[in-house]
Amino acid sequence: MRRLLKTTLCISLIFSYSSSFAIYESSTLLNDRFENYNRNAYRMNSTLDKNFIRPTTVFYVTYVPQPFRSAIQNFFNNLRDFVTLGNDILQLAGISTMHNIMRITINSTIGIVGLIDVSTSLGLPQEKNSFGQTFKVYGWKNSSYIVLPFLGSSTVRDSIGLIPDTLFNPTWWIIPRQYNYISVGLFTVNAIDSRSKYLDYDDVLDTSLDPYVTIREFYLQGVNENATQNESSNDVNIDSLLN
Repeated sequence: MRRLLKTTLCISLIFSYSSSFAIYESSTLLNDRFENYNRNAYRMNSTLDKNFIRPTTVFYVTYVPQPFRSAIQNFFNNLRDFVTLGNDILQLAGISTMHNIMRITINSTIGIVGLIDVSTSLGLPQEKNSFGQTFKVYGWKNSSYIVLPFLGSSTVRDSIGLIPDTLFNPTWWIIPRQYNYISVGLFTVNAIDSRSKYLDYDDVLDTSLDPYVTIREFYLQGVNENATQNESSNDVNIDSLLN
């Protein structure tokens, strides 16, 4: 009798493990429909990062004093608040809209065009929003993972959302087209500063059996993509256009 119970328990555990693995595998396939392309894009981005972006970032962190780097981060965070504000309005999020209007007003004036984050010290921390999130609010719940050249991890939904998010950024309207080099310079500095936040994670990727999977899972968890839920019809149809 005891042997029968042990055998039954073992079979149950094996079945449970197999079922969990099957659910995880189907979830992964659902979220990563473009894996062949994604892995090629990841290898290209990784090579670019290893040879150019990371060495530049290390130089930036080493030789630019922390107060200056904090001011740079605050400046770009202030620009980012305009993107958040535009999407708060589209999502009819009244409280968040007022929150970000106050943040932008305070940081753009007292904070000297955002170089000093006065708002956070006054109890108005930064809240990030995007057009990808706006899509999500209006029904596009889950989306396939995709790796963009030069830009890195994203989803189909969030990649499309980059276009209106760019238009919400005030530099798009303030800087004349004949001074595009200024926009390119701002983008480059922002990219290097953003990369500096992830230098401590390089060791994790170096020891990972599959860095591509590690980055993919980290990103999808960060944007709360849960492919085990039923996808909306819009999600399946739109993603399938690129499949």
